[in-house]
Amino acid sequence: LILRTFYMFFFRRTWGMVSTCPFHCVCRNLSESLSTLCADKGLLFVPPNVDRRTVELRLADNFITEVGGSDFANMTGLVDLTLSRNTIHHIRPMAFADLESLRSLHLDGNRLTTLGPRDLAGLVNLQHLIVNNNQLVKVSPQVFDDFLLTLEDLDMSYNNLKRVPWESIQNMASLHTLNLDHNLIDHIAEGVFGELYKLARLDMTSNRLRTLPPDPLFARYCLRLTGAISPTPYNAVISLNFGGNPLHCNCELLWLRRLVRRDDMETCATPLHLAGKYFWSIPEEEFTCEPPLITRHTHKLWVLEGQRATLKCRAIGDPEPVVHWVSPDDRIIANTSRTSSFSNGTLDILVTVARDDGAYTCIAINAAGEATATVDLKIIPLPHRGGGSEVERADGGSMEEEDDEEEASRRVGVQGVTSTSAQVRWDLGRLSGAYVVWMYQIQYNCTADETLIYR
Repeated sequence: LILRTFYMFFFRRTWGMVSTCPFHCVCRNLSESLSTLCADKGLLFVPPNVDRRTVELRLADNFITEVGGSDFANMTGLVDLTLSRNTIHHIRPMAFADLESLRSLHLDGNRLTTLGPRDLAGLVNLQHLIVNNNQLVKVSPQVFDDFLLTLEDLDMSYNNLKRVPWESIQNMASLHTLNLDHNLIDHIAEGVFGELYKLARLDMTSNRLRTLPPDPLFARYCLRLTGAISPTPYNAVISLNFGGNPLHCNCELLWLRRLVRRDDMETCATPLHLAGKYFWSIPEEEFTCEPPLITRHTHKLWVLEGQRATLKCRAIGDPEPVVHWVSPDDRIIANTSRTSSFSNGTLDILVTVARDDGAYTCIAINAAGEATATVDLKIIPLPHRGGGSEVERADGGSMEEEDDEEEASRRVGVQGVTSTSAQVRWDLGRLSGAYVVWMYQIQYNCTADETLIYR
């Protein structure tokens, strides 16, 4: 009787589990863990009747186009979710908000183009995020916020990424594997790997990197290979892969050439005489740079006060020099509402004032040295004529200048002031037949820049 009761109890429990299993799916209850297997079933959406107690959910190789809403609501015990090789092009914000126990999320082989700030919110225990083989062009730095400290594996390979959120990656303290290969990345932020002490694999193969900034990671890599430090769980042996990038082999990459490597596949793309050569076969003395040379610059420029002044400074070198401008009072000129410094070496002073007069210095700098040139800017001051006037300001106040001739007084009004425009009106009254407007000057400044501008 006891045995019969046991069988009846087991049968009812098993039947209860199976009865909630989505059509065509397979549900397994092993060791108190429910697995729902719905791979390759031709599904167009996440089945709504998935048992909320499921621990493993496999939905790979279907035709699901979107996830979110109530698809995974109340599935707080879900540990492994596989959505690989569907046609997902959109993840609704907060789609995984209830998956507080999820450790592994597979989204590879879909059609995602972006990952927004709240697309992966709620995954506070995520360890493995696989989003390779999508069409990603943009990944928000905030998308990783909820699992920055728990993430161990991040795979964003085979996408269309030109930029990656380095500011988030550098804070992934538990990161073990980072795959960014086969993208369009042309820049690595300096020092981004310095605090990633658990990082054991970094794959940047087949991107558009021309140079690599020195990083503490590479120093640790070299010490481990030479046996200077022993591998530990917090100090693992590192695998580095940078092959297939158009590396520019100059003095900036000399530090990489000096590393002892076991997985070296890099070749040079430029300069021309080193193109196609095996990176590690080139002697160190050929990794050279050329100091800046200023080839063309403005020598002297005369500008009427209030007009625009454009100073030019062209420089060549290897690597390409960065150009800075120094004002006559020995200050680096920054971009403001009145001045703009461009990467091609041009300095624009949109509205000149008398104090802009003087000698400007153009400084071109690269890893091999610097070069300077001097540009003289002469401001031709506007003549100032006497005459009384009364000016009404936009803030309602007034400025008065007394004059012996009462008839010469003027009233100027400013109306319709916006962030980009204002209407200025003046009335000459009965003197209009005898007098004309010889000159007018408008003085203003923006809230972000206290420098006064004159027109």
